[in-house]
Amino acid sequence: MPINVYDNPVSPDLCEAARGWLLSQSPIFGWRAHANAPGAFWHRNFVLPGTHLHHYDRGAWNPAMTYEAFVAAGSPLAHVAEIVRHQHFEGEPFTRIWANFQSFGDESAFHRDFPAQFAASARTAVWYPVSHWERDWGGDFVTLNSEGEVDACALVKPNRLLLFNGTQTHAARPISRYCGEFRIAVSFATEVVGDNRLEVDHA
Repeated sequence: MPINVYDNPVSPDLCEAARGWLLSQSPIFGWRAHANAPGAFWHRNFVLPGTHLHHYDRGAWNPAMTYEAFVAAGSPLAHVAEIVRHQHFEGEPFTRIWANFQSFGDESAFHRDFPAQFAASARTAVWYPVSHWERDWGGDFVTLNSEGEVDACALVKPNRLLLFNGTQTHAARPISRYCGEFRIAVSFATEVVGDNRLEVDHA
């Protein structure tokens, strides 16, 4: 599955409302793309109930952080999630929603959102609720192929949505020192979409 790009998946007003809401949510600094990544950045989880055992470790799970509870809270981001879910995930509820906030000096190492066992069915959408972004600021989204070479790349743009296989290796590239904005990226993801449902061992 390549990177599929969708511009303006939600209204400008909803995009701006979600951006303001995200910036009010007190993100936590120190998140890493994977355990051995050299750099850290600001991050906030919104859905992470530990549905599947590979979701970080048990200390990170919160059974109350279900998609249903997130939607019931009625935030602008929940409205965006419902649009993305019905347009691109065949109505499947998300098992993970999180946001990364990156600026100059913050780097995201290459990583996967889900392990390879979900290659037939995992899907991730990355959405940029930024109000303005210059092409020369960097922060581009890059995926790698099985040989570790660049497979595809997409620029950051306000209210842009990227859809790709959640097991594909990817990263946000470094941001220019001339950039004075946060690169806000919200990810919506789940392991099973469509007919390719997997039996998962919860033991």
